[in-house]
Amino acid sequence: MKISIGILGKNSEWILKHSMVAVKQTLSYLRNHGVDFEVIYVDGGSRDGSVVTVKKMLDGSVRVVNAEGTNIPEARNVVIRESTGDYIVFWDSDIIAPPHTILRLVNLGLPIAAPDRRDVYIVDESDIIKYLETALSTIPSAVEVVEVPYVVFSVTAFKREVFEKVGVFDERMTQAEDRDFGIRARCRGIKSYLLKSDVVYDINRRLKSDVPITTPLRQYIRGVHKKAAIYAYSPSPRQRRNMLLYGAVHGVALISLFTHPLFLMAEMTPLAFFIVKYKFSKGVEMWLKSLIFYTSMIFANIALWKYNICEILDKW
Repeated sequence: MKISIGILGKNSEWILKHSMVAVKQTLSYLRNHGVDFEVIYVDGGSRDGSVVTVKKMLDGSVRVVNAEGTNIPEARNVVIRESTGDYIVFWDSDIIAPPHTILRLVNLGLPIAAPDRRDVYIVDESDIIKYLETALSTIPSAVEVVEVPYVVFSVTAFKREVFEKVGVFDERMTQAEDRDFGIRARCRGIKSYLLKSDVVYDINRRLKSDVPITTPLRQYIRGVHKKAAIYAYSPSPRQRRNMLLYGAVHGVALISLFTHPLFLMAEMTPLAFFIVKYKFSKGVEMWLKSLIFYTSMIFANIALWKYNICEILDKW
């Protein structure tokens, strides 16, 4: 058995210098247990020291693939093409995990498996070090596995045959590619599993790691109808709330056709909010993103009354 570990990054030196400590410890753990592995780092065109950091930290154990301009699902597909392992494990650059995590996931023999991911928000570097020390000192506990509709990616293990049956990642997806793939796999009878007994940490800097904010508008709206369908099927409380708010705004605007034209100004309320929050240029961009996305979610919910999610994802 061979494990291919795929790491993705772009301008991620701030966290790679810590997460690669966890990866390095993991590689030592795999060697000590006689496991054959390869490590592939796909860089999306970093302008900082990401590539140098990965090479230095992993000390010759990594093959670097320069894939400038790729988004996350495109980079994941690079790993699939470039790897040779029986299992492919995606280790996202902002994840800190205990050394035993990968071997535990693979030993389960499941088609798709991931540990319990905890989203944490840090203030400074000392917070990252605290989570790193916690992860590296974690002692394996009794295995607890549950079936889930999909897994949220962190350190995520796939049997290679899963990609042969489901296909690769949809490269239009600037977010939710994990939900999309997991749901598509489930539609084809391939289940996902969560290793609840094992915890990994997703390190976030507030706003700077927020995908909707940092993704360019043109890239964000690629496949937005499919993203909307996925989130309509499994919305977060915030997404459900925002969808209802936009529905109310559109409803008030429609009333203006029969009452007073001033009600049409309701459509500008979110724009004013985003301009105040992000200033003019970024505010207009965020308004367009939210307008397109949440309006698409409304129509996706209507589609879900008639079609199941498998039919929708096949069509879209």
